[in-house]
Amino acid sequence: MPVKILVVDDEPLILTAVERALVKVGYVVSRAQNMKEMAACLESASFDLLITDIHMEDDSVDNIIRRVAETSPAVKVLKMSGAVDREEGGHFIEKPFSIEALRKRVKEILNEPS
Repeated sequence: MPVKILVVDDEPLILTAVERALVKVGYVVSRAQNMKEMAACLESASFDLLITDIHMEDDSVDNIIRRVAETSPAVKVLKMSGAVDREEGGHFIEKPFSIEALRKRVKEILNEPS
């Protein structure tokens, strides 16, 4: 079964870049630019990985993670941000990141062989 990834970010360019980078290597990617789009994604599928921006205008990252976990209890999370004042807990990637760095991080989180 293909790995399903939900990407949540309010920046369209980031969504497009992440989606293209991951689809190209075989992942199934859904994207959400806001909470309404995220809710629609969650109604139609469960996910293996959530990649979310830490700074969303309409909700906190903790609420985003909680809502995804309700439909996808085993979901793993990769947080991303370009403005980091403190060390984030869990899996994290700092913007801007290279496509290679993103793909490597996703493989690590999903425990896939390189």
